[in-house]
Amino acid sequence: MTISATDVNPVLHRVADVDEAIRAEALDSPILLETIAALANRGMWRQLWSVADGLSREISVLFDSELRTWVDIGTAGKVKLKPPMGAKIPFRLWVHTHPRDAYWSSTDLSTLAAYSRILKEALVLGHDHFKRTRKASESEESLEPQGPLSGWTSESILTYDEWEAAYDG
Repeated sequence: MTISATDVNPVLHRVADVDEAIRAEALDSPILLETIAALANRGMWRQLWSVADGLSREISVLFDSELRTWVDIGTAGKVKLKPPMGAKIPFRLWVHTHPRDAYWSSTDLSTLAAYSRILKEALVLGHDHFKRTRKASESEESLEPQGPLSGWTSESILTYDEWEAAYDG
């Protein structure tokens, strides 16, 4: 079972309630979906990855131009960006998880290429780090030298500790 992207109101629920939804594998639980949306809205990447890890599934969160939050729960090895009906372009941010390490998989790169004109930024979350890409300026290193990915930055891995120190500071 996978959950298709749903426009979700971000609400941070009690950890015990979220843990219960994870144990029950209640993928369509409002508690789970709302908490995923809230974690993404707050930039709580480590905690978002932990929810995905607890589910043993990849998670995708999309922010549209109106800052509505769309949550999609995939399988153990894949979640794709599937722009939902009603989402408004350009999409501001696409965040998704990988089971262990953050890297741009061939599926991710194909997705970025396909949506390069209507997406502004993307993150892939790993166990203790994440990777970011965004629309590149001409002076920045890009994901590829030519084609649609030449317009996207190639950025170093950032640990959650580094992110939290910068975000809190």
